[in-house]
This record gives sequence, structure tokens and C-alpha cells, in this order.
Amino acid sequence: MDDYILRVENLSKEFVQADRKVQVLKNLNLSVLSGEFVVIAGKSGSGKSTLLSILSGLEQPTGGSVVFQGQNIGILSEDQLAPIRNRKIGFVFQAFHLIPSLNALENIMFPAELKKDGNARDKAMKLLERVGLSQRAVNFPFQLSGGEQQRVAICRALINNPAIIYADEPTGNLDSDNSAAVIKLLDELHRDRKTTLVVATHSHSLADKAGRVIRLHDGRIVDGGGR
Repeated sequence: MDDYILRVENLSKEFVQADRKVQVLKNLNLSVLSGEFVVIAGKSGSGKSTLLSILSGLEQPTGGSVVFQGQNIGILSEDQLAPIRNRKIGFVFQAFHLIPSLNALENIMFPAELKKDGNARDKAMKLLERVGLSQRAVNFPFQLSGGEQQRVAICRALINNPAIIYADEPTGNLDSDNSAAVIKLLDELHRDRKTTLVVATHSHSLADKAGRVIRLHDGRIVDGGGR
């Protein structure tokens, strides 16, 4: 039985800037076990965010394959990718990306409502309780601190019980106390739920919690990619 939830082979990504091709990712190979906690580390500009966007189906690669649960998602259309992202993949952004017109509870419910889950409200409330924010359920994003917004964003990523969660610099916009709280939350959720976590971060504290660190430099993996 294949225990790998994710396999990437010869992955590349190019962008065109001012009529010039810029290769951001260069022939990457990596694999992630189901239930693993992996950190992707590297300096700004190394390709971390682009890699996460491709792994999660938010962008398509220029070349190579991204095989998630046995399916090459790198060649799927947007219509084919949308239900996979909604049901099987969670994403936590550095800038939170909560919907301003929805309160905390409604933001968390949103992905579950997209798949017509009749238990969306109960599930969202339980998640808010899990992260200590049940008293903030009716507050809108502008009424929440950065740390509270990120906890709401993590709950939103968890609502559909995804097979894998990607997080792009989840502590990047937080102060040290809130960063510590979010790191503790991610670590606890990984251990309690056995959800696969792939996190791009500069945080040494977060990297210390991971089972493996994949290091990127100039769009290439220099350490930790294979098994």
C-alpha cells in the first residue's frame, strides 16, 4: 500500500516578466507521507509560496506532475480542481483572507456550506470552541485581532476535515505571543487529528515542531525532499 499522500516529480514553474521567462521552480522532486508534518523553509524569493500554490491546486505547474491521493492534479481543469480544493485540501494564508462581510462563525461555515453540509453551523461552533473563540462567533474580521483572525482561518481550513492542510507563513503577520499560540494550535491539531500539514515558514519555532524540513534555494530543493 502506498502511504504517500503527495508525490511531486520534475516540477517546474515559469513566469513571463517583461518578455523574459523567469523560472521560479526547477525540477523539484518530493514526497509527503499521510499524516506527516512538513515545513518548507527558504529565504524570500526561494519559491516557497509558489510551490504551496501549485501543490494545493491554486496554480498549475509549467512542467512535471503533482500527484495527490493518486491523482495528478497538475493537469486538471478549474472545474475539476474546485471540489478537490473544497473537500480534501485546506489552506491557511499569511494575510488571513477572511470574508469581511461574514462574522467568524460564518467564515468558518462557508466551505462546508459550499458542499451543502447540513451540520456546518454545529461543526463551525465546535471548532471555535476548540480554539478558544466561541465568545467571538458573531464578531466580524475587523473586530478580531490578528491572532484571532488566523485561528478563525485555521478553523475554516479544518471544517471539511481535509486530507491535507497547506499553510503559507501562518505566523508572518503576527506578534510573538500570537505566533506562539498559532504554532501551538497547529501542532496540537496535527497530533490530535493526524492531518497532513505542509507549512512554508521562516519561523524556527514552527520548523522545530515539524517531522521534516524541506529547504528551498533559488527554486531548487537542497535538502529534505526525498525519502
